[in-house]
Amino acid sequence: MLTPKEIQSRIRAGASVEQVAEATGVDVSRVKRFGHPVLLERCRAAELATAAHPVLADGPTVMTLLETVTTALVARGLDHDTTTWDAWKNEDGRWTVQLAWQAGRSDNRALFRFTPGAHGGTVTPLDEAATELIDPNRPLRPVAALAQLDFDEAQPAEGKDAPPAQPAPTRGGKPPVSAWDDVLLGVRSGGQR
Repeated sequence: MLTPKEIQSRIRAGASVEQVAEATGVDVSRVKRFGHPVLLERCRAAELATAAHPVLADGPTVMTLLETVTTALVARGLDHDTTTWDAWKNEDGRWTVQLAWQAGRSDNRALFRFTPGAHGGTVTPLDEAATELIDPNRPLRPVAALAQLDFDEAQPAEGKDAPPAQPAPTRGGKPPVSAWDDVLLGVRSGGQR
């Protein structure tokens, strides 16, 4: 059985309530009861980090981390309102802050080191994604637009509400020939060889 201090220590280090409960066999309600204050602490640390100033090679920026990241995401055509922030304390007592967002169908994350201090403190990038988001001199990687497919839209069943499929009209009553058949068979669009 874990003590309340051990539960809080694991959650402060980044584990979720469910992860602690599963790994230790402790009831989820007990973990929640003791973990709740620490989850609030993590949330507050992440919030404070968004007001910190990113540190670049020439020193801290004027803009906050939140302003910098929002600018970078908007420049990539991404929705900055769907980002999530989290924070946890490392063994050395320093805070790691994670920004998570989606781009198309991929889940992305960037990690920062948060140092509380005067004027909001500072954040430094811990990985390539974080560096790309805060460094204005790095070129943006383009994000290809995805086609919007609506899989929920009901398609009429063949034979019920939909008229039967009719072949496309052709000249001279010949069946249509696709461009690929033109290449393979040496047939030109007008049916000439």
